[in-house]
Amino acid sequence: MSGLTSSRVAVLVAPKRIELREEGVPAAPPGGIVVRVRAALTDGTDLKTYRRGHPKMPMPTRFGHEFSGDVASVGAGVTAFAPGDPVMCVHTAPCGECFWCRHAQQELCESVMPAMILGAYSDYIEVPARIVRQNCFHKPDGVTYTEAAFLEPLACVVHSLALLAPAPDATVAILGNGGFGILHALLLREAGIAAVLFGRRPERLALARDLGLDSVDGSASSIAQVLLERTGGRGADAAIDCTGSEAMWELAPSLVRRGGCVSFFAGLPGEARVSFLAARLHYDEVRLMAPFHFTPADVRRAYELIAAHALPLPRLISHAYPLAEIVEAFAKLDAGEGMKVLIEP
Repeated sequence: MSGLTSSRVAVLVAPKRIELREEGVPAAPPGGIVVRVRAALTDGTDLKTYRRGHPKMPMPTRFGHEFSGDVASVGAGVTAFAPGDPVMCVHTAPCGECFWCRHAQQELCESVMPAMILGAYSDYIEVPARIVRQNCFHKPDGVTYTEAAFLEPLACVVHSLALLAPAPDATVAILGNGGFGILHALLLREAGIAAVLFGRRPERLALARDLGLDSVDGSASSIAQVLLERTGGRGADAAIDCTGSEAMWELAPSLVRRGGCVSFFAGLPGEARVSFLAARLHYDEVRLMAPFHFTPADVRRAYELIAAHALPLPRLISHAYPLAEIVEAFAKLDAGEGMKVLIEP
């Protein structure tokens, strides 16, 4: 254990109000570990929670869930990890016993959300036994802490594409070119599948093009027309919404071919309602799906991709801030500056 006796932790006390508080360094629980955070990343869920709260995270709440670091202490019974080990993990793990776990839907485990750990924007974070057993890995020497912190968001994208299961010759439209949109496009390219990435912000359009992705300005072109031209008039085989916009949810079914599939990756506020043209869904057999979270198999696949340096993950980081400046970091994200931000304690 480091000589530090206290841990700073960011607490979201109300929408758009973060306090950096001091607490005692947590003790490792039986079967669990305490990680000294070296890198934590922001994502769209964090920003939405910052702006309006989250139904699964009553405020005040510890904040942040994408991280990597070094083991500071281990609990009784832990043999796979030792103090000083660099590690990468996610913030949940399934129970393995509930109805959904027994029916191969571990992402829907009844306790996965109630038992999730938050507080990645901190000096130290406690990781319980369930996560240590299933979703915690030694960080490879050639992988940076920043790359390792992508384990959780990449696992979400792995799960998303595993459920969508596009054919090798598919054309997939991705709506929204933030971090998750670009991750989807990169992973589809890794699989040899054509992806057309639509967005509006000039800096994100430029980044996607620099990464060699098919990047289209959705504000300057008709999304539907672009897709018809790319597919011989059929429409995309699949569309993935990464905007979390009601308007884009309602647009998406019109972008795919007959027999196509729409995946609503980015969620809407819990009380939101959207409508779709019934004839489009029924007579054209357009399927709708909404992937949620990930399974341990998805986490392992994400780990393998990171370990193999299969994706240019550091390119997605737009800004870096010390933990002491986390209030400023989120204020700038809220104002539209940046995309994915690195917070370094």
